[in-house]
Amino acid sequence: MKRVFLSLTFLLLMSGSWLAQAACTISPTSSTASFGTMTSFAVTTAQTTLNGTYTIDCGAGLVVLLGTDNITVRLASATFAYSTAQGALGLGSDRIPLLVCTDANCGSVATLGGTGVVIPRSTLLNLAGLLAGFRFPVPLYVSMVPGAVVAAGNYTVLLTVAFDYDICTSISIGNICLLANRQVGTFSVPITLNMTVTRDCTTITAPGINFGSAPLPANFQTVSQSLNVICTKGSTYTVGITNGGYAVGTQRYMASGSNRLAYQIYKGTTGTTYWGPTGTDRVDSSTASATSTDGLTKTFNYRALIISTQTPPPSGSYLDSVSVDVTF
Repeated sequence: MKRVFLSLTFLLLMSGSWLAQAACTISPTSSTASFGTMTSFAVTTAQTTLNGTYTIDCGAGLVVLLGTDNITVRLASATFAYSTAQGALGLGSDRIPLLVCTDANCGSVATLGGTGVVIPRSTLLNLAGLLAGFRFPVPLYVSMVPGAVVAAGNYTVLLTVAFDYDICTSISIGNICLLANRQVGTFSVPITLNMTVTRDCTTITAPGINFGSAPLPANFQTVSQSLNVICTKGSTYTVGITNGGYAVGTQRYMASGSNRLAYQIYKGTTGTTYWGPTGTDRVDSSTASATSTDGLTKTFNYRALIISTQTPPPSGSYLDSVSVDVTF
């Protein structure tokens, strides 16, 4: 009879231990972070990384883990995706791809909907420390992937990162986890990320104009060329051409000493619409002659000609300099 009594007492003690065992918690339970503000061209080359720490706390105690104990980090969902495997900052149809990692160098990446990155027992011991209790500060890094060509605007994404844990908080002789002390579960942490992309223009490519040689103004050939402007995808801007150093009003002149040779620059490859530096004399980006497939480079055609009806000036080398500017 005494043996039965001792057996019942042992079972009650086990039951009491199970009731006292607290469930694991995570902190923080949600996060918001920003990549800040950068131009669209900075986005193309940026490798900016945000990082945070999510602490899974399974209570106090001397940390002795089983070989099977682990925490797995998964990217469960994303409101915007760059591919089937990557989350992304999004605006309209534009995407800035992201990597969700458990190390600063992104050697271990949690893919979208994948099995996740397993943090093994050895790493958990390093994270917790022997006497710090079953508290595991799990680092998380989110890195922008360079190469995105995007329009200006406010980009955002809501990532849901899942932390699966399987931790034994009490081990018996023989390295067997007491059933009531195995903590198994999942925390789903919403992480909101945002970034502001601003527009910019980086390059104007405009070749020189050479009218060649001719004995009379009427004998010079018309020069048809184009200039290229590289600005943020989808941005609007205007392109102007100054009147040069010898202009009278809107009439441009080249000079050879005190002598003048009248010429003009017109919009497009046909017509006589003056291309100038101000107001409606400028060219709007929406009227570009061509746009590159990535939306960055716009081409603007123009004609330059010598005014054929002017009085022939003395022979010589005539020069002028004009500038192209972009306003956005």
